Order: sequence, then structure tokens, then C-alpha cells
Amino acid sequence: MPPVPHTHPPLLTLVFSAAVMALTVSYAVEASSSDAASVEQGPGKAPYEPPTLAASAVVLNKVAAYRVDQGVVKFFFASGKSQLVQGADQALQDIVAAVQTGRRVQISGFHDATGDAPSNAELAKQRALAVQKKLLELGVPAASILLQKPAVTVILGSYAEARRVEVTLIE
Repeated sequence: MPPVPHTHPPLLTLVFSAAVMALTVSYAVEASSSDAASVEQGPGKAPYEPPTLAASAVVLNKVAAYRVDQGVVKFFFASGKSQLVQGADQALQDIVAAVQTGRRVQISGFHDATGDAPSNAELAKQRALAVQKKLLELGVPAASILLQKPAVTVILGSYAEARRVEVTLIE
């Protein structure tokens, strides 16, 4: 009896097909994010990110961004950076006006759990301090600002979402 040829399922074909699909999707998402960022940013405008876009839409190009979402101002930072986005004054106008009526403001810095935890916490703190400095420059009294300890964020999507500082009005 002749030996039966040993056949394998087309595993290599499946792996190759999956890799091609992943690259295609990755390219499509990156291209649409870059297009959205260039449309929103425009020439001479601060990189504002509408709430409907993911944080990575602007931060993808290593540019800081901000978003105002239900009264909370969220500043997103490029990886390893603590420079506040150009246009932060604009983003904080409603916060400054509310503080002048007696409200207080809370600043919370966030980071992800990857890499060196103490370095991440320090960077989140520096980002929060940059926002605090901007608020002080805009006339908010130091007594009206509450800084929260940097917090780790669970990442469900882009790491850009973790590299943020949130500014919230409190009573």
C-alpha cells in the first residue's frame, strides 16, 4: 500500500489573508484619522477635536489637542510631552467665567499602565501643572483650583485617550 500524502490545511493562506486585512484596516483608519485631523485643525487654528472623534484623530500626528465634552475640558498630549495645546485659552473660557461666579475647578491628570509607572505619574502631574499654570495666567485664583493625584486609565481604545488632563467645574 502506497503512503498517504500528508496534507495540511491552508494555514499559511489564512495567516497571510488575515495580515493583509489587518494592514488594510489599519491604513484605512490612519488615513481617515489624518484627514479628519487636517480638516479640523485647518491653517492657523488650534487643534480642536470634536467629541465625535477619538483622541487619536489629532494626537496621531504627535500634535496636542483639546475637546470640550459636556462642560469638561479635556486636553490630550503627544506621547512623552507636557506642552499644552495652542488655543488652551479658548478652551478654558467657560471654566474661567464660571470660577469668577464662585465655582471651583478640579484638574485631573491621567496616564496608562504601560511602561514605568513613576515616570507616567510624573508626566501626568507635569501635564496637570501646565493646565494649572494656564488657569492662573487667565486670572483664576490658586485657591479655586484643586489638583487631583494622577490616575491610571484603563485603555479601551487608543493610548492617546490616556494621555489627558480633564478640567471640571465643582461646587
